[in-house]
Amino acid sequence: MNLTRTLIRISATALLLAGGVASAQTSKDVDELRAEVKRLRDEVAAMKQKQAQAAKAAERAGKAEDEGGPSVAERLDVLEVKQGDAVVAGDIPGSFRVPGTDLSLRLYGFIELNWVHDFKGDNSDIDYSTFAPYMPLEGTADYARKNRDYLTARTSRVGLEGGIPTRFGVFSMKVEGDFNNEPRTGDTAQYGSYRNVITQQATSSYGFRIRHAYGQFAGLLAGMTWSTFMDVDNYPETVDFNGPIGATFIRQPQIRYTYATSKAGSFTVALENSSSYVLDPATGLPIPTSLSRMPDVVLRWDKGFDWGAMSIRGVTQELRVDDGAGATAARRGWGAGSSALVKTFGNDYLTLGVTYGDGIGRYLNYIEGAIYDAPANHIAIEKAIGVIAGYQYKPLDVLRFNLVYGMTRNFDGEYTDLARAVALDSGRFGVNRMVQQAHLGLIFNPLKTVDFGLEGMWSKRETLAGEKGDGLRLNFSAKYYIN
Repeated sequence: MNLTRTLIRISATALLLAGGVASAQTSKDVDELRAEVKRLRDEVAAMKQKQAQAAKAAERAGKAEDEGGPSVAERLDVLEVKQGDAVVAGDIPGSFRVPGTDLSLRLYGFIELNWVHDFKGDNSDIDYSTFAPYMPLEGTADYARKNRDYLTARTSRVGLEGGIPTRFGVFSMKVEGDFNNEPRTGDTAQYGSYRNVITQQATSSYGFRIRHAYGQFAGLLAGMTWSTFMDVDNYPETVDFNGPIGATFIRQPQIRYTYATSKAGSFTVALENSSSYVLDPATGLPIPTSLSRMPDVVLRWDKGFDWGAMSIRGVTQELRVDDGAGATAARRGWGAGSSALVKTFGNDYLTLGVTYGDGIGRYLNYIEGAIYDAPANHIAIEKAIGVIAGYQYKPLDVLRFNLVYGMTRNFDGEYTDLARAVALDSGRFGVNRMVQQAHLGLIFNPLKTVDFGLEGMWSKRETLAGEKGDGLRLNFSAKYYIN
């Protein structure tokens, strides 16, 4: 049938060519008609070849049918079923369409191994990654231990992203998790602080945890993801999972709305989970009856430029203690942050960030929270600053080098005075005056889906009492991406 139609088209085109040559206004018109005839002839030749192949296939199928095999009709039915079940590319890059629906799904993630060697300052009981604020202090047994190895795959990650087209736009959703959680060993009461060691004796297992779980439509997002106060896009790259000190590093449930403009950038407002973090001076731990009456509020502005990108953010939160028996106190904390990415040479770039706050709490990575002064029924809030700077040098598409520095500092005031008065100014978990950290590493990308990283890290801390601690480690990582 297709062959017949094509022959008719050729005949019609030939007639047009015969009559059109005389009436053609330019030689270009004649050339176009000749090209059309040639194209149709090629199409006929291709169809004849396909028909010949189909005839041979039918002959083979007939012989198979005579020998008791499936009939041609049965083969066509099976082919139709297979075509109906065929995987179809979805609307999201790298996704597939769920058969019979408009839902596009994309499975992604990576498998990662980290091999860490601590040259000095054994901090592995806190976290396999560097956590400079709790580095062991000079003169302690933890500080004296040297040369420890640690291998883990706990940062391996898996996620599922989906999208459904609607008459008003695409509704998208994401759920993602990793295994960077405390090991599950059963009887924590029996093993206590040895639960990590016991786990490594058997399976090195870690619990799965949620990183992201949200839905998004147009500029509205509801669910759990990076805090609006964190600038993920302009964050420096490190092999170390925790990244540099001095930045904002936090994920939490939130409701966020972003209004994007073509010239003025994007404006965002968010209501985020409140976590009133107030320390008990008697224990140095957060007070269980510390709570907030309202969500944290975050405002943000972002804009891209020819030279890079910039972000400015602000947050306010309530710090409150209420034991239900008459002891109540509340303070309003706030913070501000700004960050930028500056393109330099070729594919190289510079990242800069500064965060400052009075009662900023957990939004600054990492400082201790406010302290409750029970006799005065007053909450003393910290005044602190954090700074990060990073430079990426990329001499080849498959190789990039990163140099990153981060720092936090507590300023003197009622908070530091109270910390000294209640003896929270010293010891491994004491309040720090300053914490510094530097990363120097490279990442080799031999295949699109493979990264090998090697990074050296130096960390240093000083408590309010003047005690000092430092650490030096090497981190190797092998990362294999899914999709």
